[in-house]
Amino acid sequence: MPKFRFSATEVAAIQARFAAGESVAAVAASLGRSRQSLARIKGAMDCHQARRLDVKLNIRVTEGERAAFQTVANAHRLTVSEAIRHLVKQASGLLALQADELAAISAARRELAAVGNNLNQLARLGASGKLNWKPGDAVLLRRVAARVDEVSERIVLLLSAHGSNQTLPVDAAVTSVSGQTAPSEVSP
Repeated sequence: MPKFRFSATEVAAIQARFAAGESVAAVAASLGRSRQSLARIKGAMDCHQARRLDVKLNIRVTEGERAAFQTVANAHRLTVSEAIRHLVKQASGLLALQADELAAISAARRELAAVGNNLNQLARLGASGKLNWKPGDAVLLRRVAARVDEVSERIVLLLSAHGSNQTLPVDAAVTSVSGQTAPSEVSP
C-alpha cells in the first residue's frame, strides 16, 4: 500500500535537506515520492520563513502627488502600502508580480501539468505497443516530458518564493523558469 502522509520526523528531515540546498526533484527521487507533495512542504516551509512588515516608512508628498498615487493604486486594486512595496521591488530589480500576473503564471503551470499528463499517456500507449513508433520517438517523448516536468517544478518554486515574500531578482526568476539567463536590455 502506498504511503500517503509524511510523519513529522520525515517532514523535518525533508526541510533540512531543502535548507541544505537540495532540489525538490532530487529529494523526491531519493524518497520515491511525488514532486508535488514535496513542493507543498517546501512552499509551507518558505511561508513560515516569510518576513514580517515591521518597518514603517514616513514620506512627504504634495496633496496632488498623494491623490495621483492613490488613483494609480486604486486602479491596480492595491493599497497604498502594497503599491509602494511593489514600486520598491521594481526599483530594486526584484520580481514584483501583481494578482493577474500570478493568476496567469498559475494557469500556465496547470496547462503544463495537463501537457505532462498527455505526454505520460502517450508514453504508456507507446510502451504497450498501441502506437506506431518511429525510431527515436520514445527518447524524444521522454526528453520533452522531462523538460515539461522541470519547467513546471520551477514555476511552483517561483510561485512559492513569491508567496513567501522572498526577495527574488528578476534575472533569477527568469533563469529559474527558463533555465536560461535573462536577456539584457536592448537599446533602441
